[in-house]
Amino acid sequence: MAVGREILLIIGLILIIAVLIKVIEFFQVDVVEADASKFVMEDLRDKYPGADVAVMTIISKTNNGARYFEVKARVTEDPDSKCPERSHIFYNYPAQNFIPQPPEVITSGCVVCTEGLCTIAFPEEAVIASHTFPGTLAVKSYLQGNPDAIPSVLEKPDSWLIRWDSDKASSFVTVGVHRNGSITSVEEGQKSAP
Repeated sequence: MAVGREILLIIGLILIIAVLIKVIEFFQVDVVEADASKFVMEDLRDKYPGADVAVMTIISKTNNGARYFEVKARVTEDPDSKCPERSHIFYNYPAQNFIPQPPEVITSGCVVCTEGLCTIAFPEEAVIASHTFPGTLAVKSYLQGNPDAIPSVLEKPDSWLIRWDSDKASSFVTVGVHRNGSITSVEEGQKSAP
């Protein structure tokens, strides 16, 4: 009979442990991608007021069995200017015991492609290239005469199309910038009368 009681006691303890594990799992906070995105966006808006911010990628990872997200975000300051400044900011959510990565600066000081081969990978780079690269004299002239002009960017498979337009001007300038950094076209167009 003692053996039967011991078996019942062991089975009872196993059941209690199973129930406790389920209770712990029930109350454990589950880290979800939406929480990571919300946290990052709130932090970016606080740290970079007025900048254009967005989450670019969220990758699920684990560290010693704990799940977290590696989040890559974009911050573009002065997005409608001639010289937008773009950086990539990296987050781990929830916070891990890692040394934070410094921001990756994409554009700064109105300069792109200063070394070797050039790849225009982001719209901010295309905007800067559209008025600073060789072959953009007409664009520079338009911008000097229309300092309030703002760029709009259209991404194509192998190039960027940047349109510089001012509300006060009767014309606009469109610039084609290939992803390899070459200027493919500069065309001035007239706005139609209202």
